Amino acid sequence: MSLRLARTEADPGVSAIVVATFALTAVGVLLLIRAQFDGNRRHVSVRVDNQTGIPLQIDAEDAGGSTVGLGEAGPRRLTPFVEVPDLGQRWTLVAAYGGQEVYREQLLRAELVADDWVVRIPASAAAALERAGFR
Repeated sequence: MSLRLARTEADPGVSAIVVATFALTAVGVLLLIRAQFDGNRRHVSVRVDNQTGIPLQIDAEDAGGSTVGLGEAGPRRLTPFVEVPDLGQRWTLVAAYGGQEVYREQLLRAELVADDWVVRIPASAAAALERAGFR
């Protein structure tokens, strides 16, 4: 019994797919590396000290009025929000409950840096809602 191996040619379609896959993967990796080290795109971590007794939806607005939704800050706790786009020199933090704005504060970037990127929402911001029984 003898075994013979025959030389076969690769299917050109499969070869093209393999080459394209490797090329796209290489381009994707290069774009990820560039994004990691690109100094123009900055992100920060913002911590919200929600001193109210209700969970609040936190949004940030830049000087032009564009809004970035950060998420929900739990009641009576410090909630971190990571990978927040740096909105520039002027920030407005807005806290809402059930679509109703309960707190708004305009801050300069320098103030945020001085406070170690912590924004405090006073307990009085939602006192009326809490008295009405909202939790």
